Order: sequence, then structure tokens, then C-alpha cells
Amino acid sequence: MNCTSMVLYTTLNSTYVNIMPSDHTVKDHHTPTPPHASSVHEFGINSAPRVPVDDWEQIRACYQAGHPFVIEGATVQDQQLSIDDLRERIADEEVTCFNPEYLSDKMTMGTLLDRVEQGEKYRIRADVQLGKLFSQHFNTSFFERVRGVKITLMDMLLHFLAKKSWAVFLSTPGCKMSNHSHINSTFVVQLEGTKTWHLDFRYLNQLEHPTLYPYDYLAKKHPAQELVVHMKPGNILYVPAYWLHYTDTDTVSLSMHYLFTEKMSYYFSKRMCKLFFFEMIRRPIGMLKLALARDNEFAFGDKSLWSKRCTEKELTFLAENDYY
Repeated sequence: MNCTSMVLYTTLNSTYVNIMPSDHTVKDHHTPTPPHASSVHEFGINSAPRVPVDDWEQIRACYQAGHPFVIEGATVQDQQLSIDDLRERIADEEVTCFNPEYLSDKMTMGTLLDRVEQGEKYRIRADVQLGKLFSQHFNTSFFERVRGVKITLMDMLLHFLAKKSWAVFLSTPGCKMSNHSHINSTFVVQLEGTKTWHLDFRYLNQLEHPTLYPYDYLAKKHPAQELVVHMKPGNILYVPAYWLHYTDTDTVSLSMHYLFTEKMSYYFSKRMCKLFFFEMIRRPIGMLKLALARDNEFAFGDKSLWSKRCTEKELTFLAENDYY
């Protein structure tokens, strides 16, 4: 370990409230930052802006500000993709899903959709294999224009080495998701149904369980301090890297997620650098497994796997916050 890594390792393993970015008020040891305090207010917003698809000046401004926003009236595919299309095109394709008991399961798409129609609570989470299948119908040049760049350094790893650019999400009414954040950013393209998103930003020292999972940050839900976004077809939501997020499914929902990474200047910024270096130093193996895994968020939310590796206190936290 070189000198720089040693300094970073020591800093990140010390008490989380010891150092704050220079553009924030430094807390002394007698007034620690509350673990769940939100830092959304630092972005100067109290709701996620909704911007018309033709207002490129505002779209670029919101993206450069680094906070979530919604693009309205957007179409980035050359043909409509719906749940009926899944049945018609890949009814016999085996997919991995979560069943009503929060356990990973495998079945054909046709069987899954039959159970969904019967009102059973199933979901497909971050299926990059399905994403690859349908990505040919989606135009990434729209997102390149939003970002102002065609590809970043870490995009090369994500898109070409890990071969992960698009992921399909399918969920049913009553499905909830855990509050988590990760290294990649996402453009969420809502295709069918409606879904409610909750978003929040917290620093490393504001996360209750930064080491509980090998590649995502986990946190408690605090609805009063979160941004709430209601998504419907024609909406695209930008979820920046390291912004906490979770969802509530209002109707049967289908969405395509474009996965990408930001420029290195984003990860080296005062807001993000400790979150980034913590991952690089404390859990590089988990990050490597994520990169090489078939699915983008392998085993995330599988109750049987949580039970094998977590303490009773951790399992209580997970159960209280919709991790399983």
C-alpha cells in the first residue's frame, strides 16, 4: 500500500465525523452530524425538477448540477416496448426474479407474467441480459447529448469489460425496494405503468451501514427528507451516482435503465470523494464481483443470502427497511 492509499485508508477507517468537505460547516466532537441527516439541501432544491424534452439548456443545467431531475415527453426507442411485447417475444426465455417470499427464483417469462396477472408479487431486478436483448431499440445518443460526453473512463469498464449498459426492471403493485446507492449513475426510462421514487443524498458519515453489503451503500428510509418523484411512461429520471434511492410500485411497472458512470472529476469532487475511495479501498473484491456478475445487482435483496451473512441486529435493520 503506497503513502496515498495509507492516508486514505486511515482517514476512511477513522470516526466518520472527523473530516467534512471544505465547503461545509465542520462539526466538533460534541455536536456530531446525525447519522441519517440529509444533505439534499446543499444542491439548492426541495424537489426534483421536471424539464420538457426540448429544453436542452435546462436539461444540461440540471445534469451539471448533479442532482436528480425528470425529462418529460421523451422517446428514446424506435418502437414501443411493453409487457405484452415481453410475452410475445420471450415467453419461453428463462429469467431470474424475486418471488413473494423475497427469494431468488427462475422461471420462464411466460410463467412469470401469468403469475403477475394473477396479482402475485414478483419482480425482475436489474436484468442486464434482457437489457442487452432490447437495447437495439434504444438510442444512447440522447443520453450522450445530456451528459456532454460519449464515453468516460469507467464506462469502458462497465460497458465493454463488464458488458453492462442496459437493464430491465419489472415489478408489481406492493413491491417495495430498499434504500441504497451505488457507483454508477442511471437514466430510468419508464415504459409502462407507474412507480414512485424516493431519493436522498448523504455523506459517508451519514450512512448507518456503509459496510453491510459488498458493493452498495445501505441506509434507513426517512421519507420526510427525501425527494419524491412519480414516474409514468414518457418520463426519464436521472439518478446520479451515490444518490440513495428506493421505489414503491403503484401499478405493474416496466422500465429500462441506462447504466453509466460519470467523469472522474465527479468522483473526486468534495461531495463524492470519500464515498468513492471508501469503496475502492474497503471493498474492491465486492466491486470486482459486481463487475463480473451476470446480473447488475446479483443477489441484492435475496432473503436466504442475507440470512447467511448478517447478524441478528443487521437482519432487523434489513427487515425494517424493506431489504427483504
